[in-house]
Amino acid sequence: MADSPTPDLAADPVPVSPDLPPVDVAAEVANALSQQQAQFKSQLKELTGFDDLSALSDARLQEQGKLQELAANKAKEAQHFKAQFEQATIRSALLSAASAAVDSDTVISLLSSAAVCDEHGTVTVAGKPVAEAVKQLFLAKPFLAKPQGASGSGAPSNPTATPAGADSLTPLQRLVAARHS
Repeated sequence: MADSPTPDLAADPVPVSPDLPPVDVAAEVANALSQQQAQFKSQLKELTGFDDLSALSDARLQEQGKLQELAANKAKEAQHFKAQFEQATIRSALLSAASAAVDSDTVISLLSSAAVCDEHGTVTVAGKPVAEAVKQLFLAKPFLAKPQGASGSGAPSNPTATPAGADSLTPLQRLVAARHS
């Protein structure tokens, strides 16, 4: 076979048998292609519910858009809850540090705008710990802090008027002393 020359198909046309009808190759290819496309469409419809690829592609793009929209909404929701957590943490930290305040809401109002909560839940006010910031506020505005030391307007308290040396008296002696006073 190696000795025989390669036949030239274009030079030797295939003889047509008088018994066989002539074949239109282009029509046969078009028919086979049409059948293949019909089979593909039916399988696509069966598997995806869509009639053609463009409808499937459009649906996938819409689905992706909805997923992106859902992801964006969830990100906004997470940001909202994070902000609420930070506000509650800041308020709680300021409230506990402002226990010596006459009006703790005033202290919270004054310091909360400069307060920051980090990712660990630690609250700082202008870069300082909360207790230090509240202490500095009380030094700058002492009228915000409750008075320290004795109660009242500076006068020592006198809970009961007892005679001198009353602690050393017996109950009977105290009764007699109370009747005579």
